[in-house]
Amino acid sequence: MNIVFSKTGREIKAAIQKRCEQLQQRLEKRNQVLDEFLNDKQKVRSYLLRPSENYYSHGGSSNYLLYSQNDISSEQKQQIDQLCKRIFDIEQELQRLKLMTTHLADDQVFELGFNDLIAYGFEANLESEME
Repeated sequence: MNIVFSKTGREIKAAIQKRCEQLQQRLEKRNQVLDEFLNDKQKVRSYLLRPSENYYSHGGSSNYLLYSQNDISSEQKQQIDQLCKRIFDIEQELQRLKLMTTHLADDQVFELGFNDLIAYGFEANLESEME
C-alpha cells in the first residue's frame, strides 16, 4: 500500500522550520564537544599522529607502538571520528532543508510519501485529533 499525503508548501516550510530548530540544537551540542577537544592541543596532536589502523613497521620486525599516558586512546579517536561524521551529516541535512524552503511556493500542493513526511519533520499531533 502506498499512502500519499497532500501538503502545501506553507505546511512543509513550517515542518522544516521545526526540524531545523531540532537539528540546530543537536549541532550546537556536538560543536561544543568538538570545541572542547580542539582546545586541548595535546589531544589534537595525539589524534592527528595516531594511526587509525594497526601499525606495521618496515623490515618485518614486530615493533610495538608505545603510547604515553597522555596519548589519545583508540576509543577516543573513534568517538571523535563519529562526532565529526555526525556534525557533517547534520550540517548537510540543514543545507538540504534550507534549499527546500527557498524553492517551495507557499500555496502549491505537494504529494509526499511517508518517508518524505518524516524527512521534512512532520510530527504526529494526536492532541488535535482527540478534540
